[in-house]
Amino acid sequence: MPAATEEIQGAQEEAVALRFLTAPVRILSENGKVSGLECIRTALGDADASGRGRPVALEGSEFVIPCDAVIVAVGQRTDQSWADQVPELQWTRQGTIEVDPNTLQTSLPHVFAGGDAVSGPASVIEAVAAGHKAVAAIDGYLRQADLGVQAAPTPAQKLSGENWRPLPAGLPAEVRASSRRLDPKARVASWAEVDCGLTEAEALHEAQRCLNCGICSECMECVRACEAQAIDHYMGAQELEVKVGSIIVATGYDLLDPTPMKPYGYGLYPNVYTSLEFERLSNATGPTGGQILIRNEEGRHTREPQSVAILHCVGSRDVNYHEYCSRVCCMYALKYAHLIKEKVGPETRVYDFYIDQRCYGKGYEEFYRRCQEEGTHFIRGRVAAITDQAATADEAGKLIAIAEDTLLGQRLRVPVDMVILCVAMEARKDAVEVARIFGISQGADGFFLEEHPKLGPLSTATDGVFLAGACQSPKGIPHTVAQASGAAAKALSLATRGTVAVPSAIAWIDPDVCAGCRTCIGLCPYTAVEFDERRGVSVVNAALCKGCGSCAGFCPSGAAQVRHFQKKQIMAEFDGIMDAGQAVGM
Repeated sequence: MPAATEEIQGAQEEAVALRFLTAPVRILSENGKVSGLECIRTALGDADASGRGRPVALEGSEFVIPCDAVIVAVGQRTDQSWADQVPELQWTRQGTIEVDPNTLQTSLPHVFAGGDAVSGPASVIEAVAAGHKAVAAIDGYLRQADLGVQAAPTPAQKLSGENWRPLPAGLPAEVRASSRRLDPKARVASWAEVDCGLTEAEALHEAQRCLNCGICSECMECVRACEAQAIDHYMGAQELEVKVGSIIVATGYDLLDPTPMKPYGYGLYPNVYTSLEFERLSNATGPTGGQILIRNEEGRHTREPQSVAILHCVGSRDVNYHEYCSRVCCMYALKYAHLIKEKVGPETRVYDFYIDQRCYGKGYEEFYRRCQEEGTHFIRGRVAAITDQAATADEAGKLIAIAEDTLLGQRLRVPVDMVILCVAMEARKDAVEVARIFGISQGADGFFLEEHPKLGPLSTATDGVFLAGACQSPKGIPHTVAQASGAAAKALSLATRGTVAVPSAIAWIDPDVCAGCRTCIGLCPYTAVEFDERRGVSVVNAALCKGCGSCAGFCPSGAAQVRHFQKKQIMAEFDGIMDAGQAVGM
């Protein structure tokens, strides 16, 4: 029986009797009404073209199934009534159109076919897959491409499993989730929906099993919906080379991942959020439409919190992670306290655990006082741990912040519904590679170093490369905008000037002495040394060189030197100093 397994099981659960190897002979009637169905038993004979055994009737095995209604399942076949009008089109013995299996091209080069007319009776998804395949082949045909090369799998083919892949190494196999079904006794007595589907938790878990299409299944609905035609699923990666006179590096920062900080319970308890996650939660475009809600064990947002703890300096001012201050945490912690009071209600208890408040800048001291007046509890002390182990009835079902109030000298256990971690800003993970490409120095904290903290806060060691934003150090939006404006002005000044002054004390490589070993190329921190393939020697880009002398100090042949600091010049200066000393009686 070529039917889905779940359909066969469902029929058996509802006490449907399945009679295999049985063929109908005739419908019996009495008084103009159906009275039964006469059938005959069969056996499997020789296989036909499809590989299935042909039924052979067993003589004398007739029997009658009493019934008062008969439902006839009519078969399907391809409509060939128009075939005579296109004699060049070739058909198979099964009555389907003959096509190339890779391109779906028929015997007529400009005609392509798919669906049931090619495969015989099949499912809708198989017809859609054939449509994708034929469209790709037609596009190649119109572009006069080689259709002999099998096209890449279409999205429909991917979904149907034609490009099945084994599980990646180390990934355990999991059983596919099954939807719940209505009890057989209940479903045979009503028209209620039989398939009850999956619970939300089961559906989320099942979606995580997908290893193929990810989030986008390339259904192309976004392409059809975009009026500006701004979406192109076939766009590939491109490398562009653009000549510019200056570069502004504004690569931003990464947020510290608090998962390794086990005492805070991030990733263990569903209602422990990072600052950026809470920012998303409270945003109008967030998962709750801007409502501040806590999650249950299944991950569903259920109700508003009655109490919230905000923890400062998570990973900042900490010798185990980052010793520097992240600069913006105190200000956005005040903003979160105000948002909770405003959105959830003034009766919500907000606990702000801090080391010391660094609310510098215009208007923030007044905002700090306002949060105090709104009822936010400010506790000077660092939280040691977040736990769900209740010690009293009041702590049941809560997260408990274990801390110490250093002003009052008291140990505290504060039960809350939600915890917000003000995590540190840190240098991006690819900062080392970016620094190497642009010739920028880095500090011990990983952030990019400016040329001078006071005289050149926007410039770098490489002329024409400027810094803007949190790639240099932790900073807020106003300071980032100000620095970006300054960097843009610096870049514009170079463009309007038209010329760039190159320092005189830079490296120089004598082409007559250079052996082409390329040692200097790997040593140059500013990527100012290149190799001339035609001459077989290293050359210095005067616009990039800073005259640090790294190449001159390590050149095995002595070809690399710093201009105006050659041996003859140094000895001449030394002789001049000695002669001047003798002249004055030294």
